[in-house]
Amino acid sequence: MKLRCHCGNVNLVLGSPPKEVGECNCTICRRYAAAWAYFSPEQVQINLSEKTAFYCWGDKEVEFHRYNSCGCLTHYVTTEKCSEDILAVNMRMAESKVLSSIPVRKINGASYSFT
Repeated sequence: MKLRCHCGNVNLVLGSPPKEVGECNCTICRRYAAAWAYFSPEQVQINLSEKTAFYCWGDKEVEFHRYNSCGCLTHYVTTEKCSEDILAVNMRMAESKVLSSIPVRKINGASYSFT
């Protein structure tokens, strides 16, 4: 499965389609309106024409990556401070037809403390 940012400079190749996407309501995810699919880093290939910028806040366990030219939030990666090695792909980079066929799991991240 292939996904891309709006301008096409960030391409994400998934080893397999996700079984579900997560919609989190924590303070950052609700602002991003992302639909996350979770993978190990080995399951996703990221092809870039230029480096992405990232935002890391609170407990510094997650880097949210975006491409500066078009502004699309494409993925996040966990840092060495996190106990899990996760690469989450923003499935909003997929075509609507593809995204609408994947079940959605609501995640109550608003109840977590990230500071």
